[in-house]
Amino acid sequence: MGQPFAVRGKLEPLTGKINSAAVLVPISEVLMVGPTLFRRMLGQAMDQLPAAVRAVHDTQGRIEVTGTAEVDAKPGLLPWLICAALGLPAAGSGVPVRIVFEMGPEGDYWERHIGTRRYASHFVAGPRAGVVIERMGAFASHFVLTATADRLYLTLDRCAFLGLPLPSWLAPRCSAEEAEIDGALLFDVPIDLPLLGRIIRYRGIVRP
Repeated sequence: MGQPFAVRGKLEPLTGKINSAAVLVPISEVLMVGPTLFRRMLGQAMDQLPAAVRAVHDTQGRIEVTGTAEVDAKPGLLPWLICAALGLPAAGSGVPVRIVFEMGPEGDYWERHIGTRRYASHFVAGPRAGVVIERMGAFASHFVLTATADRLYLTLDRCAFLGLPLPSWLAPRCSAEEAEIDGALLFDVPIDLPLLGRIIRYRGIVRP
C-alpha cells in the first residue's frame, strides 16, 4: 500500500470546493506537527540531553538507525522461551541492529531488529509528566524518564498485563539508559525477572 495523502488548500465557503491552489501532500506532513512525545513529557529538561539522544527523541517523523550490539542472555530453556516469545534478541557479539523510530504527536512507534529477531512497541503519554507507557502486545509498562547532561534514563515503574497491574513480586525490572559516544547513540537495556534474575542485557551503538 502506498503513502496516504491529504489535500492541503483553502476551502471555498460558498461552493464547498477546494480552490485551485490546493495540493496533495503526504499525510505524514499533516500529522507530524507539534512537539514529540518525549519533548512533551520532559519539557525543558530535554535540552540538556546529549545531541545524539535529542536527535532521536526530539525529531518528528521517521528515523532509522543502524549499528551493532552485544547481547548477554541467561542460559536455560525458560529464559530462552521468554525472550523468543517477546522477540528479544538472542545472545551474541557484534549483532547487527536496525531500529526504526516513527515519532508522531500522539506517540512513538519503535521497531527493533536485533540479529534475526524483531520486536516493536508503541509509546504514549503516561498519567503524569515525565512518564511514558510502552505498549507491547498484552503488556503496558510505565517508564519514568530522567534527563541529565550525560544520558536519558528510562526506569520501569510498574507493569500491567491485559490491563491488570502486576504485583511487585511478579513484575519485571528494567533501568534502560541512552547516552552519546563519538556522536553515536549508545543504548543499554537490562531486564530482570523475579526468581530468574537477569534474563537479558543488550547494549549497542547506532547511527543514522
